[in-house]
Amino acid sequence: MTDQTEPQNSEMPADESTASSEETAEESGNEPTVEQQLAEAIEERDTQADRALRAQAELDNVRKRLMREADQIRQYAVAPLVSELLPTLDNLSRAQDAGATSGNLEELLKGLQMVKQSFEETLGRFGVEKITTFDETFDPNRHEALQQVPSPDHEPMQIVQEVETGWQMHDRVIRPSKVIVSSGPPVE
Repeated sequence: MTDQTEPQNSEMPADESTASSEETAEESGNEPTVEQQLAEAIEERDTQADRALRAQAELDNVRKRLMREADQIRQYAVAPLVSELLPTLDNLSRAQDAGATSGNLEELLKGLQMVKQSFEETLGRFGVEKITTFDETFDPNRHEALQQVPSPDHEPMQIVQEVETGWQMHDRVIRPSKVIVSSGPPVE
């Protein structure tokens, strides 16, 4: 039997040589021990977990603050409109008082017309306008037909009469105009 012994230093596997060099370095004090590395890793993990919890709490606080602010914005969104309409309401009260004391129907109607004009101007400053119906063709997006009537003077689907004024804000219909539409000339 031949004794075959491998030379240990010349053909040592890389893992074993690395491990023995680490042990030698550890003994000399240059490299931290596995326990020290583990303690550092645990400390880093705890630090990162704390940062993540703080970031999550901050995000929750920001979200709550934004929701409160959005609620306040929704709650008071019409405040500028209300402050613009209050003078019109004051004028309406003055017209009512003047009509009650003077007894002159013409003055009362004139005062009401001025209040109506003031009201429409205020709405106009906020982008609210009447939907036109005079000599218009019926548009189901802007008008609501209450009735169709024969009319020798109007084309079919042309608006004959406005029953209730419609309003739009910018390009969005707030309330469609209620109208009566022509069905064309009467059939004889």
